Amino acid sequence: MREFALEDRALVEGLLARERPDTSELTFTNLFIWRHAYGLRLGQVQGALCFFAWRSDPADSFLLPPLSAENAPAVIEAALKHLAENGHDAKLCRISTAQLERLGVTSERFAIEPDPDNWDYVYSVRDLVQLEGDKYHQKRNHIAQFRSEYDFEYRPLTPDLVAGCEEVQDLWCDEKHCDLYASLRAEARAVKEALRNLERLSAVGGCILIQGKVEAFTLGEPLTDDTVTIHLEKANAAFHGLYQVINQQFLEHQWQDFAYVNRQQDVGVEGLRKAKLSYHPHHMVQKHIVRLKG
Repeated sequence: MREFALEDRALVEGLLARERPDTSELTFTNLFIWRHAYGLRLGQVQGALCFFAWRSDPADSFLLPPLSAENAPAVIEAALKHLAENGHDAKLCRISTAQLERLGVTSERFAIEPDPDNWDYVYSVRDLVQLEGDKYHQKRNHIAQFRSEYDFEYRPLTPDLVAGCEEVQDLWCDEKHCDLYASLRAEARAVKEALRNLERLSAVGGCILIQGKVEAFTLGEPLTDDTVTIHLEKANAAFHGLYQVINQQFLEHQWQDFAYVNRQQDVGVEGLRKAKLSYHPHHMVQKHIVRLKG
């Protein structure tokens, strides 16, 4: 096993392009920017590529779905035993229903339980661009109010705008007191990793500028043939409606050719769950936790 690194991009993206998993975790960008939080390590198990979240707290460790596994159940069993033998919690996490079927993971061999806090919210791109109908009335009002108060410009995220994005992230962290919460510190580090490696990753971004200054930014990339995933989205909360605007503008300018947008999970945070439900998901990517039986 070895630590996950930028140099793994070609290998990992090649396998992902062939298998096209439907979960937001499995893009190279997501794995790379969260590698420190995951304690991410790569390992070869019976010819398959395995991602181990090898965390300092063994109870928080887990395995992600393997790639290029000819006999996936045997690979998973061996990888979970390796975790257990090294004192870590032996569980496979963030595996979708489709991946369970594709990899042949069944309840005959494994204990499988739902993991709703990590289900991905998937929306119609057209719905989030057009915002038609009564259910999006409030979203349209937020955007209309923003447009009436501010002259803004949407621009693709290019290297010259990265410093401005970092300022938005730093402001967000000051307001949320990131220094007090491990999860927010980890997120802040992931955001900075994405911004500082922008030209080395497959993800692309968009920004909202007000009076020439970046006040919101976002980053996403294709997940499957018809679905884009959003890795991150930050806005200056002083501008009412700005989150709604960056959400809508990024999809309109960058992702109109895709049917769906995966906006990831709510991790069990009630406020985040409420916000994600307010956009009326088209469907959820249900994920599970898998353990050895017995």
